[in-house]
Amino acid sequence: MRKFIGTTIPFFFFHLVCCGAFLIFLTTSGYLLLIREEGRNKTFLLPLLLIGGFFFSLYSYYGKCCDKKDHKTWVDQMILLMLYISFSLLLGVAFMIYIFIPWWIPNYKGGFLLP
Repeated sequence: MRKFIGTTIPFFFFHLVCCGAFLIFLTTSGYLLLIREEGRNKTFLLPLLLIGGFFFSLYSYYGKCCDKKDHKTWVDQMILLMLYISFSLLLGVAFMIYIFIPWWIPNYKGGFLLP
């Protein structure tokens, strides 16, 4: 129970502070409306998925090559980490823009989210 509480409280605090501040920034600057419109238009969906898939295939291929030579240097680990971060961010941004925001605020026309 102590381990559960020790991990959930920082997780929720991080999301409350960081995501809340980010949401306020997006709302007040007008970027949330732009992201919402892009989520409806789906202009960059295919390029984001293709680039994310490319980074994932590079990550998978490079990991298999490292497994074949039976050791990973710190350079190999840094390359694998950068490839993992790259495809995670690209696919995360695609999910946020094209799935989560249109589902969360379907008829957003600008302004404050709360009454």
